[in-house]
Amino acid sequence: MTWQWLRVRRRGKVPFVTIHAPPHSATLQKRDDRKTEPATSLVQLVRDKVPALGPDAKFDGVWWLPGGHAQTIYSTIGNFSKVDPVVYERRPWCFRVFLQLPDKGIVAVDVAPPLASHPISGSEDVLLVAHGLTGGSHEAYVRAVLARVTRNRDAGGLGLRAVVLNFRGCNGSPLVTPRLYHAGSSDDIRHVVLWICHTFPECRIYGLGFSLGGNILTKYAGEEGDACPLQGLVTLANPWDFVEGSRHMLRSPSCRYVYRYALGGALRQLLYVHRKVFLDAAKLPLSRHLVEDVLRWPSITLGQYDTFVQAPMFGFKSSTDYYAYCTSSRLAPDIRVPLLAINSTDDPVVSTTSLPFDQIPNSPWLVLAVTQTGGHLGWYERGTDGRISRWFVEPVAQFLAALMEYGTEDRRKPRCVDDGAGFVRDSQRDDVGFRQLSLEESELVVSGAGESKLFTGW
Repeated sequence: MTWQWLRVRRRGKVPFVTIHAPPHSATLQKRDDRKTEPATSLVQLVRDKVPALGPDAKFDGVWWLPGGHAQTIYSTIGNFSKVDPVVYERRPWCFRVFLQLPDKGIVAVDVAPPLASHPISGSEDVLLVAHGLTGGSHEAYVRAVLARVTRNRDAGGLGLRAVVLNFRGCNGSPLVTPRLYHAGSSDDIRHVVLWICHTFPECRIYGLGFSLGGNILTKYAGEEGDACPLQGLVTLANPWDFVEGSRHMLRSPSCRYVYRYALGGALRQLLYVHRKVFLDAAKLPLSRHLVEDVLRWPSITLGQYDTFVQAPMFGFKSSTDYYAYCTSSRLAPDIRVPLLAINSTDDPVVSTTSLPFDQIPNSPWLVLAVTQTGGHLGWYERGTDGRISRWFVEPVAQFLAALMEYGTEDRRKPRCVDDGAGFVRDSQRDDVGFRQLSLEESELVVSGAGESKLFTGW
């Protein structure tokens, strides 16, 4: 079933947003104290409570950013250092939380607003955020949303506590084992979800994923199924199908000559920043000489990096095997929590052929909103104050607010158990756990020292 809700301001103009939802959208159950109130379906909630995707919605694009390529490229070259400031947790000598994982790897978690200035309350709404390729909590697209939703309600926000997972090796997240992250790294999501449940024991958890992070969160939700502890999630520019995406990279001239080199180069730069960890490792899942060769190549495509580095690093037979494993669209029918996904038809990186249209009829918990423009994580428009803003902030905030106001039934969260050795583990899974490093240990964690210009923007 498809609704076209955008107001057509001129005769013959194509609507800006098209909503795709299954014929039998999931009914949202309310929590115990609101069971007597009428229930509604997920797609009806979006229709009623997310006007940014509704009949009166509009997109006032910036005239000098026409089309998906301009919107996408501007995300990388634009200066966003002074917009949407977000204050993350700051502690003496250490500005973030470091979590050691069961395989001895480490991830960095940034919290906003900081616990020091905003102590934990009895029942919090926590937003778990997963960034895009080689990104982190510093990204402008992340800050654009968090600057809005982490504000107090009386200041126009949602009062959410944001927890941003900086994937292994990204944004100063130290690398101490020869393992980075990949497009399907949902295992690290589980560790951070457990940390959230331990730190905020009475919380409700929501999810927000950008690009690659959106794929990882979607994959996680599908893998967890009925056991998923998220109240709901939103994804922006999710790549969805990596097998089809790899074909698109060769089929599209812009991808063939520009984007696949940009993406492959971004991943190689991340490898270069942490090269010492790989070259000094006692055991490597791939050839040390190959790592040295890859780092010396004048350029590298995304397909080459996935074939020679990513697939063997994580034990896949080939890049095709890796792509099939990471594809989140195959798990869309298994999702059992509300998911609003927003993609653009002119995204030069994610083709419309990668979007999960075939899965929608069997995915009652999915609503897919497809816009006519916006590029890859762009969606730049002229705000009411005359400044450039990101259109997607509004539908994200409205959807999260709708779920919170509706009062969906509380999801069952994993139970935390201290194993006596300093590790907190999932009572049902020995492979899921964490140990929060002390301030003294955090000071000793060093990886990829020095200035590094990693790819940014998407």
